Amino acid sequence: MPAKTSFETSSLVIALRDQGFTYPKISESLASQGFSLSRRTVLKICQEKEKERNGWTNLAKRLPPQNLPSACTQDNVNKVKKAVVKKNPDSLQKIAKKLQVSIRSVGRMIHQNLGLEVRKKRKLHDLTEAQKKQRYERGKLFISYLGPFKVRHIFTMDETWISLDDCNVDTDHFWTDGSAEIPEEWKKKTTKRWPKKVMIAIGICWFGMSRAYVVNGSAKVTAQYFIDEILSKMIHEDIPRLYGNSAKDVIFRMDSAPSHTAKLTIQHLKDHRVKYIPKEIWMANSPDLARLDYGINGNLKRILSERKATTIKGLISVIKKVCESYDIAEIRSTLSSWQGRVQTMLDRHGGHVEVK
Repeated sequence: MPAKTSFETSSLVIALRDQGFTYPKISESLASQGFSLSRRTVLKICQEKEKERNGWTNLAKRLPPQNLPSACTQDNVNKVKKAVVKKNPDSLQKIAKKLQVSIRSVGRMIHQNLGLEVRKKRKLHDLTEAQKKQRYERGKLFISYLGPFKVRHIFTMDETWISLDDCNVDTDHFWTDGSAEIPEEWKKKTTKRWPKKVMIAIGICWFGMSRAYVVNGSAKVTAQYFIDEILSKMIHEDIPRLYGNSAKDVIFRMDSAPSHTAKLTIQHLKDHRVKYIPKEIWMANSPDLARLDYGINGNLKRILSERKATTIKGLISVIKKVCESYDIAEIRSTLSSWQGRVQTMLDRHGGHVEVK
């Protein structure tokens, strides 16, 4: 950038011009006095002076972005920090509107000035302080059943709901090169508000999975129904099939559903000399510690999402086939992680396992 002409030099140029000197003559006269000024610069000085005499003014020069006042002032940074470093942060749009700056500036203050990164919250079940205390006290007893070899003797069961929407699942995306015509149906992912569903009961152990037992949709799952249609079949059919001669060493484990904890159910276990984990040790309200909830059910539904079923009868058939060939490595991985998850809960005094 050329140096700015001094006030003294500009005054000499104007004085010579007022005396009738031409632009070349002004340049030569200044050169003889030791001032080096091109004819172009002389012309520019004279033109600006003429505009000034005529009352013309130049518009204020627009500063380049790097010279504009920054929105990222320390005061704004502090306000942004207060707005985002809390349980439920304000949106970038809300902060930008409040500070009268751009959303981009807010993002810059969050990432560059404050060095923050966004993290997605986990969806967790609610836990009261009383429930945490119960989990902690019972967990200290329950973990004694979960040693590396002890867990191989546990047969654990639970019920879960599976709907027709869990099969024939539409993917979240589709591919296009931008030029081909895309069918409208490709662009939609629909869900039914009240999909038809069925409850199934399954059990898992180190040596595999039980058959899938379907709960009659019109039946009330009383203790007697549970014993007749599910429990007795698991005890007399599934456990002997999976454990062979070691069936007598199996420890049966259920959750705290009313039909599981009923006196009739417990008496049935005692009458058939089935070892079981007492309900006083079972940790209620703990899907993060239930091996089927945190491990098997999600994977089961992922497998079902790739299968086709349009009726309840077809859905039941698909479920049974999937359970018959379920990957034993997946089951063993789930059971092996059980002890570690309970220990994490104990370390957090009954708190959630998934939160880091």
